[in-house]
Amino acid sequence: MGDFHEHVVFGFLAAAVTAYFMAEQMALTQLELFCSGLAVVTGSVLPDIDHNQAYAHRAAKAFCAIGSGITIIVYLSYPIHVRFILAALAFLLVYIGFSSIKFKHRGFTHSLSFMFLSTLAGIGLSAYFFASFLPGLALGVGILSHLTLDRHFKIS
Repeated sequence: MGDFHEHVVFGFLAAAVTAYFMAEQMALTQLELFCSGLAVVTGSVLPDIDHNQAYAHRAAKAFCAIGSGITIIVYLSYPIHVRFILAALAFLLVYIGFSSIKFKHRGFTHSLSFMFLSTLAGIGLSAYFFASFLPGLALGVGILSHLTLDRHFKIS
């Protein structure tokens, strides 16, 4: 049952051990190393997104709300004052909506199913954006390190 810092450190430890054993099989670019390191840190705290007081939950809420507002300002073709009003509304709706969702702590996000689905999504996104599957695998290593540290696996 680690806290935020323990999960991040243990995630980096898991990544270092994985990289040590795989060093002979592949050579990594700087972009792959950076994105994989970021993915390990993200994965090592991601399962705690279901806890309202966790850093991961608060950060995800803020990034989603700010991202929705920025997306509306950038991509809609209305006059600027209308885009700002719509962006403010989108920000509030996403922020309040995210706050109103109640997850069971240590529920689905602490399961092997969540790890596999997140890893597959990460592999798909990293292969599309970076032409490399390694950041997606690193996300899975981070999530697995979190589950291992919490010693709380669910098969569902």
